[in-house]
Amino acid sequence: MALQKPQTNFAAYIDGESEAQKLINTLADEIVGADIPKAEGGIDANRWEKVYQSDGAEWVTYSKSYNKGIIGMYTHSDGNQYEVYKIPDWTEAKSHTGNSALDKSGCLWEVSQTYFDEVLEGKTGPSQSNVGTTFGNYKTGRKIQVVQFSYQDAQTNETKYVDIPGCLVTVVVDNSVPDGYRAYLVRQVIGKLDGTTKLSNEWNEFEIVTEMPTDWAYALKLAPKGKYQYNLSRKVNDYPYSPYWNWANIVDSFYEPVKQLYKFDELFYTADVLNNVTAQTVVKATPTVPTGIQVRDYYVMFEQPAHDWNYINIYYGEGFEGKVAQGSQSETYDGICDPATITIGKAPTVIDQLKAHYMYLTWNDSSAIKPFIPPTTKWKLDYDGKTEIVSPAARFFHGRHSTTSWLPNKKRRPDYLVAYTLSVNNDRVVLVLEGDPSPNIHSYYRSFGYIGKIVPFNDYDHGGNFGVTVGMGDLRTDMTGYTKNDILTDLNPDTYAKYGEYTSNGMDSMSMLKTRSNVLFQRYYPAFISHLPNYPSVGKLPPGLSKLIVDTNGFQKSLWTGKYHASPIYLVHQAEGYRGYMDGVVAIYDHNLVNRDELIVDTEILKDPSKPALGTWTEVYKFFSIKSPLNLFKHSPSPDVITIAFLKEIK
Repeated sequence: MALQKPQTNFAAYIDGESEAQKLINTLADEIVGADIPKAEGGIDANRWEKVYQSDGAEWVTYSKSYNKGIIGMYTHSDGNQYEVYKIPDWTEAKSHTGNSALDKSGCLWEVSQTYFDEVLEGKTGPSQSNVGTTFGNYKTGRKIQVVQFSYQDAQTNETKYVDIPGCLVTVVVDNSVPDGYRAYLVRQVIGKLDGTTKLSNEWNEFEIVTEMPTDWAYALKLAPKGKYQYNLSRKVNDYPYSPYWNWANIVDSFYEPVKQLYKFDELFYTADVLNNVTAQTVVKATPTVPTGIQVRDYYVMFEQPAHDWNYINIYYGEGFEGKVAQGSQSETYDGICDPATITIGKAPTVIDQLKAHYMYLTWNDSSAIKPFIPPTTKWKLDYDGKTEIVSPAARFFHGRHSTTSWLPNKKRRPDYLVAYTLSVNNDRVVLVLEGDPSPNIHSYYRSFGYIGKIVPFNDYDHGGNFGVTVGMGDLRTDMTGYTKNDILTDLNPDTYAKYGEYTSNGMDSMSMLKTRSNVLFQRYYPAFISHLPNYPSVGKLPPGLSKLIVDTNGFQKSLWTGKYHASPIYLVHQAEGYRGYMDGVVAIYDHNLVNRDELIVDTEILKDPSKPALGTWTEVYKFFSIKSPLNLFKHSPSPDVITIAFLKEIK
């Protein structure tokens, strides 16, 4: 049998539907799993390959800061909080004589806050010759150790010595002792995740070391007027006026605990704005090339925008590498942040400062094992060693928000269905996405997309022959979140002008990987055979050119031929001219045809010239009435009236 192949490449035809939240993976699986028929029968080897799949990720990182001048608070076993004091250095305290006020054991005795005690002095008041035996320093019997003390460590049984100056002390209520309070030596600590503690001067957490000796509880809580008086000296002065005898100028020395409250700069943490990576799936294409031409791989990324179920993004380029996430993203915030605040675009609320502290240390320690490593992607770099060779995102819409004013929820759900139809061969994928009209018959789109190689006019056009075009939704913020200004090159140079003034956005033009002169991701516009259209919105027409109003009911199938007439879709660059045409796709006038009609083309090519009885190849095309407000036909000879049909099968 001398098989004669048709000019159009055979392709697998696939109809299906998917939940919006699963769409990118479903499309990738359908493409790589497509059974591509061969002209001679059987199934061709499918060279599409899924090389990366990530369900996206959300994780939390943290920043540290300080609350200045925080008063230390000890939390006791009774559930109450008590102030912490820092003991000053009283080892150099002086008495009224100018000598040390400390006794031999290092204690500082309290004196009463009175300058003359009649009982002790044996008289009613001081006289000119006798101002009192102790100059007013009457000991109360209370004392505090201000130098050093020792205690027995309960865990090690070691005797440990404590220098009192600089010690941290707290006083807690205890009704089992006469004074009603106990004073404890405490240390400032931070908890560890295993339940133990370690020293820290930045954390508002304290633990008891041992009870303070002597009368520290009294000195801190019960001293009269909040002053622990240890010296009240009076110097005799002469006064030449009434009462005409020497009086005393009182000079007192005391310890005022309220002024020794322990203050420090408290470390605390806040969560950064939630980190997130969108769900992404990447397939590799290896188009057919003639013998002797280098085989090249191209990569297509399907991306699901976070929490927006109206569309997917399409990227394509060269040299893709991806690493999937490792670990558990929830470990970065579970028990640390309020779950209700884990929202994209916002900083979560920290509810456990200690766990946030250790997560911060983990993130910022290069040697630490991270609980979560986010997914990463990268593409081949351009000649500058910086710019990745990947197209801008082409936004492929299948639905939009409702604009019905009284609806409480105007957005589409992740479990709404999206219908898809694909035509797949090893060179390209042609597809139509259609959102579910059930929620709102006005808020869905039927959008056309083409991904891959075109049929070139030049037999050697293979190196940069790969492109993408898709249909976008309404350019209205309330419908899609986008306006025309969001896709204009001059207003978005960082997105749509990375490769020059004519970088394609892949929505109102066909984006091709390279031009003949190796310019990346440039615009190509459709050209096709068309009668004079109605020109609904192209502005003023040239003189002598009118619009064609076709018959409402009768026009479409030619009365001369009895056939519907369609045209290949040629792709034209504004400088380099006609390059080729879309594989298995035709442009057809959208008039008196029903969506999903089938159009049969007799190619008049014999299957086997030696056996005419076998007949000719017949191509079946599926017609789609495209309903996407923005697509490459907007920049064509017939905007708004031309749509497409693409290959279903060849038989």
